[in-house]
Amino acid sequence: MIKQTNTETVLELINISKSFPGVKALDNVSLKLKKGSVLALVGENGAGKSTLIKIITGVFKPDGGEIRLHGQEVRFDSPHDTFAKGISVVHQERNLCDTFTVTENMFLERITEKSTEIINIKHYHCEAQKYLDIVGLNVSPTDSVDSLRSGQQQLLEIARALSSDAKIIMLDEPTASISINEAEVLLKTVENLRDQGYSIIFVSHKLEEVFRIADNICVIRDGKNAGESSDFDREELIFRMVGRAESKKIYPVRDRTDCEVVLEAKEIVSRENPSPYSFKLHRGDIYGWYGLVGAGRTELAQELIGIDPVTRGAIEVGGKKVSIKNPKEALEKYGIVYISENRNEEGVFVTHDIVTNISSSIIKKISGILGWVNRKKECTLANKYIDMLQIKTPSLQQYVVNLSGGNRQKVSVAKGLATDPQIVIIDEPTVGIDIKTKDEIHDIIWKLANDGISIILISSDLNEMVRLADRITVFNNFKICAHLSNTKDYTEMSKKIMRHILDHKRQ
Repeated sequence: MIKQTNTETVLELINISKSFPGVKALDNVSLKLKKGSVLALVGENGAGKSTLIKIITGVFKPDGGEIRLHGQEVRFDSPHDTFAKGISVVHQERNLCDTFTVTENMFLERITEKSTEIINIKHYHCEAQKYLDIVGLNVSPTDSVDSLRSGQQQLLEIARALSSDAKIIMLDEPTASISINEAEVLLKTVENLRDQGYSIIFVSHKLEEVFRIADNICVIRDGKNAGESSDFDREELIFRMVGRAESKKIYPVRDRTDCEVVLEAKEIVSRENPSPYSFKLHRGDIYGWYGLVGAGRTELAQELIGIDPVTRGAIEVGGKKVSIKNPKEALEKYGIVYISENRNEEGVFVTHDIVTNISSSIIKKISGILGWVNRKKECTLANKYIDMLQIKTPSLQQYVVNLSGGNRQKVSVAKGLATDPQIVIIDEPTVGIDIKTKDEIHDIIWKLANDGISIILISSDLNEMVRLADRITVFNNFKICAHLSNTKDYTEMSKKIMRHILDHKRQ
């Protein structure tokens, strides 16, 4: 961690408290952000980090406590109010209009405010270029946002925040869904912004990033301060976050290739993906698909469940050739469930409660003759998975939008498991998840496999892949680079995997 000598406090929260029905989200939480520094805000999912950010941005009003901006007590009555006071936030879920240009996204509010005037678009292009240069984003102001990679879109979000003349930037899990190379560019951008005098609150579960760029770390646990320091080591930080030491559990090496083949792809090609894919999935297998973001793994999963139907080759389930037209058919006829990486848009219904989410995929099974949902069965089912997955919630009726990212992910998993599948495709199961919740999800995946459920694990987390998978298929640029048996030796496997990716790039 870098030691900051600047002592000017630009933002201070003093004894902030906030309660919701059935839960106290924040209990006398305090923090200080210094000028030209990076303050890392860390804690488990559900610890209160998101609530704290929403209070700073005016989404929620605190029940008690005080906020000081440049030494003066302030109230943030709305996100627009916070924005006007020079504070901007870049959320984990991007908030861009894909069909608009870079410039239009960056200055959308200003342009719409002047809808009755003639817009000097060249002026806005020049302004946009200035902020693109600050964040080191090498794209044109006239480029459409849907042509940008994930990491470029994240940098555009930061550039847009800077264009508001914000001097305080809050970054919420900024590298959660971008590639390793893109994350490196983003972290260098954060370092450069700090050196230019910007003050940054950086929320991340990736401790390597935290130790690299943070000048100070503030730990939140169960809605309370659990420590603030510039000198935490990894073990102490994890203990303060979760109340116990980091798990060192190593899952044993398994060979499932002698077991029944439950799913096989034979040179399958789709309309959207002309590259042929072949693989076998065995009973009780944890079959890992590793690659960087955009390598083609999710696209292959979409072929299997009929989102992008196969046009050539064959898919076999239980040794029989099948033609899967859509995800509903994949689930109901063949017992294949896909748990999406995009939990907020595809995994859960955020504006509905937990019990409705978990039961939504099996409504027919828990409905009577007239189609009325059996509420008792619905609640029994929800309670089963809340207990199994240790979902933190004050009640079954809690809306998913009010849950932390980790608990939303658990609801998404519960929704998939409630269908009693035989094959589970789980895509980036621990993106944006804290260490403790990650361990819990790993245990769930391992237990499912030991119970005979076959799993395709899609992950960009190399440590997760080596820890869990029985076999690993390496993807790069929409092609399979290698099929590897997993020895569970991280150093050995990481070298093998990266060598195959690099060799493939040279071809």
